[in-house]
Amino acid sequence: MNSMEELGRHFNSDKITHHKYHEIFPLFINKFYNTEGGMIEIGVESYASVKMWINLFKNFYVYGFDIGTNEKGEKFEVFKGDQSKESDLVDFINIINKPIYFINDDGSHIPEHQLLTFNKLFPLLEEGGIYIIEDIETSYWTKNELYGYKTNYGYKNDKSLIEQFKNIIDCVNCEFMIQTINTPIQHLDDIKMISFAYNCIIIEKKKIDKRPYRFFQNL
Repeated sequence: MNSMEELGRHFNSDKITHHKYHEIFPLFINKFYNTEGGMIEIGVESYASVKMWINLFKNFYVYGFDIGTNEKGEKFEVFKGDQSKESDLVDFINIINKPIYFINDDGSHIPEHQLLTFNKLFPLLEEGGIYIIEDIETSYWTKNELYGYKTNYGYKNDKSLIEQFKNIIDCVNCEFMIQTINTPIQHLDDIKMISFAYNCIIIEKKKIDKRPYRFFQNL
């Protein structure tokens, strides 16, 4: 077992027992295990994942955001708020006072909320930081509801978060483009990499590189 799996099983986090995210996440976040700073978890529910993160990132302070609970401990603080409300996200941002290297969205799982949260929180990430959006299966749902929200999406639906991130794949090479990408996703110039994995999307924030590119397109 890797460290995330071992701790996740110890604290009975469904990220491990159900989603098996330990097979994916460490590829992107293990570089921060000994980093001093903080991370953000949207949606904490049972606090199992908070306990896992605190022990996985021994030098991190964990900022949680959850619609139903608030609590504060020595190495964590959970802010009560609704990720569908921009004002709640802004209030949450104002309490962050440590450098953020990892943001994990395990909140409502509603594509519109996931998009709003990404647009508001991605600027908090340090260069080289990782943003992961969990539970993107809802983008495939064509009926029913979740937490009182309708989930009328589906493959190739315009509001599917998966489709929206697929549409910006070219932004990782935007320095070579003269065209403009039409998308509701913000901060395209700061995205270094977009990866799609089982039930999640992983985005890495670009490091500032001031080198001039050596080839130029004839316009």
